[in-house]
Amino acid sequence: MEGQQVRALYDFTGESGTAELSITAGEVLTVIRDNVGDGWCEGFNQSGQSGLFPAAYVQVVEQAAVSSNAMTSSQQSSGDYWDDDWDDDSEVGQTQAYVPPTQQQQQQSQIIQLPQQNNANDYGDQVSMHTIHSVIPDRPIPNVPKKNNKFSTLIKSGEDNFLMGTRIVTVPESEKIFIEEGEVGRCTWVPTGESYSCVVTSPKKESKLKGLKSFIVYQLTPTFNNIQVSRRYKHFDWLHERLEEKYCFIPIPPLPDKQISGRYENAFIEHRRTQLQEFVDYVCRHPVLSRSRVWEHFITCTDEKRWKAGKRQAEKDELLGVNYFNAIQCPDTPLDIIKMEIQMDAFGRFISGLDPMVKNFMAMAVDQAKKHQVLYKREFQKIGQSFTSLGHALEADDNGRGKLTRALKATGDAYNDIGKLYDDQPKFDWEPLADKFHIYRGIISNFPDVISIHKSAVQKRKDCDRLVSEHKMEPQQLRELSHRTDVIARALIAEETHFQKEREVHINKAVKTHLREQIAFYQKIVDKLQEALSAFEE
Repeated sequence: MEGQQVRALYDFTGESGTAELSITAGEVLTVIRDNVGDGWCEGFNQSGQSGLFPAAYVQVVEQAAVSSNAMTSSQQSSGDYWDDDWDDDSEVGQTQAYVPPTQQQQQQSQIIQLPQQNNANDYGDQVSMHTIHSVIPDRPIPNVPKKNNKFSTLIKSGEDNFLMGTRIVTVPESEKIFIEEGEVGRCTWVPTGESYSCVVTSPKKESKLKGLKSFIVYQLTPTFNNIQVSRRYKHFDWLHERLEEKYCFIPIPPLPDKQISGRYENAFIEHRRTQLQEFVDYVCRHPVLSRSRVWEHFITCTDEKRWKAGKRQAEKDELLGVNYFNAIQCPDTPLDIIKMEIQMDAFGRFISGLDPMVKNFMAMAVDQAKKHQVLYKREFQKIGQSFTSLGHALEADDNGRGKLTRALKATGDAYNDIGKLYDDQPKFDWEPLADKFHIYRGIISNFPDVISIHKSAVQKRKDCDRLVSEHKMEPQQLRELSHRTDVIARALIAEETHFQKEREVHINKAVKTHLREQIAFYQKIVDKLQEALSAFEE
């Protein structure tokens, strides 16, 4: 869409203090960049105001001419860990401030280079849900279109080469992963080592080039060696890209959302740390991801030369996407084709129904957190002020009856304290719940890509079945292709089984923790009101 004109389908109100652009349904905008983030565009309206807006809220105006003045963002470099060409820590990449054509004559000499420390490789995969869902809208927000990265990887990796066995891939012993099949036909990943965890701690702001570049560094400490490593957000971003390229059959948990502004505020830094901890926890719990060589390199390497060598090796890895199915070791027993199709279709429908519900649930949690910190806090402080003001008014005719005045002031103080409780509470209940469901929202939205791999393989098997019936393919070739299709199916079932365990154990735990915190929170409110009541009874 870059350089094209688009028409707004819905109203969107940008949050003040951010780079968001408010748009009105029906107005025409010009797109500067359509690759700012997952589902967000940068552009300007007919008044010359520029900023970010959701791509799902607009559609291309076909007859619009492509603007010759549209500017594109610089390609992000993939240099080494400590190299300057991989050292931009900005939120939206290095880019100049865009000047609309109507203003270029007056402002040619005033095009501003955004400070590098305010741009962003520290930008995650999506704009913050705190921005998207400031409140739950009256009408549903359209799903943001998402590129099918996994399926693209599948095609590039050569699906036919794997299914037809035309390319022999040598798999090192350390890369092999195993699937076992239970009595009821449920496949599971086989753990290949002791379980462990990894703690994300001590985020701190650092800088280089005499302060021209600033960034946040997080400390990671795995329990199997207790050796601390330092990682920046862009290192997580690099890792996430490697995992997505390598494991087309595993939905990779998402990183924290992108942030346009406020990246160095203490509250944001701590919240991002907890979100990174959720990402790390999920990877550590996964039997395959937790044993990935690139992941182990990420959480253990402390030496500069070893990091660079490991990074280059990961980026040149050929065992990616569909090719990695060659590494899966599983039973040779043929699967029931019809039964598998029914099972996969049922799982696909389950995911399709779950996806919007999880997104809505997360939006609700984010909305509640914001209401606690803004709306509810303000309302209780208003109540407190009213009681306090009434107490002050009664002081004018006290005549020794100060008891009522003091009690009213105590009531005002109680409501004011309740407002402060509301302000502080979300970090104990609503934010952790939203962070947990941010992980599952990303995983669920990636499952259709994984399911599509199996569907594509099944269709290929049907096509080859027809070729065999027409004597255009040898039956032995079909049997080999069917076995490879079963490998894909067993990998999908194993991932489905892992997801089922995740939701039964960890979502259960998250909701129980949330409810305990809610009970404790409302008990504090009761205690404050009891104190106010006691002031009247003294």
